[in-house]
Amino acid sequence: MAGSLHNKSVNTDFAVFLNTFLIISTVIVFAVLVFISYQNMYNQYLDEAMVESTDICADIAVDYADFSIKYPDVEIRNDLMDLYLDSIFMTSKGEVYIVDSEGIVYYTNTDLHQGVFAGSEVKFAVASANSRLYQNVQEVTASLSKLVTCTNIGNTGLYVVHIAKVDFSDVISEFMTIMVYPVIVSLAAAIALLVGFTGIAIRPLRAISKTITKVSEGDLSARVDEKFTSYGDRSGMLTLSSDLTDMAGEVNIMIETLENQENDRAMFISSVAHDIRTPLTSINGFVTAMTDGTIPPELHEKYLGKIKYEVDRIRTLVVSMTEASSLSHVDPSLMEEFDLKNVVEDMLSELEPQLGSKRIKAEARIDEEGGTMVYGEVHQLNRVLINIVTNAIKFTPEDGKIIISSYLDKKEKARVITVEDSGPGVEPAKRSKVFDSFYKADPSRKQEGFGLGLYICKQILAGHNQLIRLDESPELGGARFIFSFPIPPDKE
Repeated sequence: MAGSLHNKSVNTDFAVFLNTFLIISTVIVFAVLVFISYQNMYNQYLDEAMVESTDICADIAVDYADFSIKYPDVEIRNDLMDLYLDSIFMTSKGEVYIVDSEGIVYYTNTDLHQGVFAGSEVKFAVASANSRLYQNVQEVTASLSKLVTCTNIGNTGLYVVHIAKVDFSDVISEFMTIMVYPVIVSLAAAIALLVGFTGIAIRPLRAISKTITKVSEGDLSARVDEKFTSYGDRSGMLTLSSDLTDMAGEVNIMIETLENQENDRAMFISSVAHDIRTPLTSINGFVTAMTDGTIPPELHEKYLGKIKYEVDRIRTLVVSMTEASSLSHVDPSLMEEFDLKNVVEDMLSELEPQLGSKRIKAEARIDEEGGTMVYGEVHQLNRVLINIVTNAIKFTPEDGKIIISSYLDKKEKARVITVEDSGPGVEPAKRSKVFDSFYKADPSRKQEGFGLGLYICKQILAGHNQLIRLDESPELGGARFIFSFPIPPDKE
């Protein structure tokens, strides 16, 4: 039993794994979102710098071309160009080159002089502009530090090259302020909440696991704490699903069932030992007395009859125990339809001597609406009726009354049967125990039988997927047994 329970132990490792997986997934998702956001901001900043640089190139090219057309013989002095560029740049700065197709400088705002060759970046820009058939504005190269654009100046054969130094420190600073720091805070809060909620959610699982571990070690008194099994009083406990509450309750029911089975087993052993010990003691006493001469030979036949009686008692007990262990399994081939009304009438006719000896009046109230046909193993269900009615006869006083009634329950597809008597009844605390094996309401155990009759009835009905219970008869004041027989499958 301990081994089978241990296999059912609730393992919380999966919950921990799931929690870790969710945390890692959350971090990855946040990281991807941050990267995408940074790329978008970077591209936007680069696009703005490109637009600004190309606008500068275009403005200088247009103005320089217009001036050359209007004043072809006037040289554009460096100081005039510097003044002009200051008005264009205002707050934006960069390197400006006016060069020919060979890269010889005509003007620059750098330390280079007219007539010298510009650097490789300028030459590459001019070559790229030429290769693109003198498109108006050409993007040449962009890196994390420089952005180079170039455009030709009309039909002058000259080119304007602008090299802007791109500073991403402001972008990074802005990105950290409006994106990274809030994301880090949100991520930390999300992970904290996830860990917290997961920890709270798996508390019932941990409680269930600990309880089952105790049970597997033999402690059948262990139970899952009531705060994990009750919907009404949460006591501040939060779960993500009512399934955990249901599971905790079912575990407690399972443990209680096992505890009851263990108690039944102990009581079974004790009862069997007691019920066998008594006749064995009598047999031993008779045999001893016969062998030592205490019982004279002329009385041997008498006491051999008593020994046979005790042996028959032991045999009856063994047969009843064997039957009780197998009656909950019904052979489907033995199931058949039969008329409950006829069975009740035949049973009352057979029990007429027992009823007459105590002048007990038995009344049958069989409601025939919907038919009185039932379905099952005839001999077993008939035995249920006989056992319960015989039990009622045993506890009904002289001149008492027994009522057997029945009605059709269409919803449950069964015919409900009640047997009630005018006897003393059974106190509420003992009503559920009367169906246990070897149970006797009288602690003195002086009642006839072995206490298996009602237990056998319960087992037979269980084999037919039916239940039996006991309460008080509202009409006669004694016990009232309520049970049911299934109806034929093709009827409703």
